[in-house]
Amino acid sequence: MALLSDAPGFVSCLDTPLLRISPRDLFTLRDACNGVHIFGAIGSGKTSGSGKALASAYLRAGMGFLVLCAKPEEVALWIKYARENGRARSVVIFDETRGFNFITYELARQGWAGLPNVTECIMRVLEFADHAMGAGGQANDPFWPQAVRQAINYALPAIYAAWGNVTVANIIDFVVSAATKAEQYNDPDFAGQSYAARTLHKMHHAPAVRMPAAEQRPVLEFWFRQYPAIPEKTRGNVSISLSAKLDRFRHGRMRDCFCGHTDIVPEMILNGAIVIMAMSVLTWNEDGNIGQMIFKYMAQRMIESRDGLPPQYRERPVAIWADEAQYFVSVKDDEFLSTCRASRACVVFLTQTLPAYYARLGKDRTDAVDGIVGKFNTHIFHLNACNRTNTFASQLIGRGIQLRSTSGGSFGTNTSRGMAQGTNTNRGTSKNSGASYGPNSGGWNHGDGSSSGSGDNHGTNVGEGQNEGRSWSAAETMDLLVEPSFFAKELKSGGPANDNIVSALWFKTGGSFGGGANALITRFRQ
Repeated sequence: MALLSDAPGFVSCLDTPLLRISPRDLFTLRDACNGVHIFGAIGSGKTSGSGKALASAYLRAGMGFLVLCAKPEEVALWIKYARENGRARSVVIFDETRGFNFITYELARQGWAGLPNVTECIMRVLEFADHAMGAGGQANDPFWPQAVRQAINYALPAIYAAWGNVTVANIIDFVVSAATKAEQYNDPDFAGQSYAARTLHKMHHAPAVRMPAAEQRPVLEFWFRQYPAIPEKTRGNVSISLSAKLDRFRHGRMRDCFCGHTDIVPEMILNGAIVIMAMSVLTWNEDGNIGQMIFKYMAQRMIESRDGLPPQYRERPVAIWADEAQYFVSVKDDEFLSTCRASRACVVFLTQTLPAYYARLGKDRTDAVDGIVGKFNTHIFHLNACNRTNTFASQLIGRGIQLRSTSGGSFGTNTSRGMAQGTNTNRGTSKNSGASYGPNSGGWNHGDGSSSGSGDNHGTNVGEGQNEGRSWSAAETMDLLVEPSFFAKELKSGGPANDNIVSALWFKTGGSFGGGANALITRFRQ
């Protein structure tokens, strides 16, 4: 199968600039390979701001793409992105008219040696079905997954040897129709009705793909002796686990897309294809979620092993893009993100909040969520009202020595007023009289006197005064460089009110932006 007849050119040097994020700071292909995660509330501009800028830069760089779609409008949006960046001819739409038989695909890649890997693929499909139905976070008895794994592990080689092909429907039919007593396989009526009996007979007597005798023996041993010896209730649970979760692959669009023909394979993105998963979660519901998770999982496995492909398929950078990534996250992402840099895989996840991941994977897997998010070296934080996410962002940026200043001032006015008034009066009278007689003389004297006085005094005093004082001090403290409240009120969300400008805080692990900081404010035009 030709991957693309007119594969576009691409950049390969890891230090190639892809985007200018400030007048002096560049985002390179090396940064892209280290993963980008974008947080932002509804309407914060994460898709139309940093999301659009990165998507356009990756398209111009010639990357192959796997685009996972939660909303139906994303298909038209990505077709528009491709056209605007000269990549319209690279678009491949995976809708209900296309097919990817993932079991046949894996067997074609690895043959007999790949059967255990097919078992793991089926187990992942069961896990994806649990997630899609909201049961992904529930704690389960590990016995049941192992019992299901064992049944699949022995059904696969029998079906492949007998018929030369395997589908999910074949696996269900085999397990459901397997004998509960070994002697049933010798009963002509049972053998005529049982798909398992017909398969085991053909595997042994007329195989489409001959199975080595050493491998045939344990298969027969399991279905003739071990499986019938399993308690009836356990067998019933194994059968129900397979049929209930995988029944959707026996009919309708899931059968057509994943159990029939194959005309889309993950390797197409290595040649520059932009594979857009047109089975949005909001329209296909659980089918859309499971289908996209299957293709994503197989693409991750292919990317990790791309060094085994011819040289022309090893160098092109490829991107896995997921807006509303909470629909598509899985525990597999943790180990993929740990190693995908070496495979030139550029993963971009966009979501609203951390709790969206916790709800998806379950409360008992919060460490797994933290591990996944922690694998991204670039984080872009848009306007957000989630305290948990904002606290994570604040703590991620970290603490530093900051100069905290304190100042104080005092001002006072005083006024005093007083008045004094007094009156004094004095009066006095004196009188004297006397007479003297003598032989030689005689006389008389008389005197009167009086005095009086009065006085008044008045006084007034007024006094006013003002006093003013100021104090200032500063001290160095270790504190958060960016407070959580910053992300809830200081960033622009675009639209006419903000002149169509979206702002975000761009964090880079080990970054040395202006002044040696690991984060800076970036702006994007919608």
